[in-house]
Amino acid sequence: MVHSSQQRSAPEAEPRRHVGTSIDGAPVGSLLLQVTRAHARVGTALLQEAGVASPHEIVLLYLDEHGPVPQTELVHYLGRDRSTVTVTLQAMERADLVTRTSSPTDKRATTVVLTDHGRETVPRARAAWAELERRTTSPLSADQQNALLEAMTLIRDALNQT
Repeated sequence: MVHSSQQRSAPEAEPRRHVGTSIDGAPVGSLLLQVTRAHARVGTALLQEAGVASPHEIVLLYLDEHGPVPQTELVHYLGRDRSTVTVTLQAMERADLVTRTSSPTDKRATTVVLTDHGRETVPRARAAWAELERRTTSPLSADQQNALLEAMTLIRDALNQT
């Protein structure tokens, strides 16, 4: 027999718990961290299935859209320090995805170019991102997606001002 103190009338009676990291007094930050981690986990798995390493896909997609670019442009685009981008590009060179050459106009600068293998990899990277976007937005209506984009843009811009 179940005593009345042990009965639960409905799932709503249980306190709502966060899955993952939760910081008292920071519900938005906590949820953003949880979403970011889940998004990265699913994205990494999709990219692995496609045979692409993260963050290589970001570089591949950028080069596919913009053509050969100075390495400094990738540093700025990725928002990473120069040494981190250099390590990423070295790994991509070993995987025959990109080549780096001296700039014809500035011998101090390095130009990053997609290889044939890199170009062949782009559709798989793009498909992985399309699937990640589908999984991310599938629980949301079109209005909710637009509201989320607007809210996240405001948050990003506010944080980038500091």
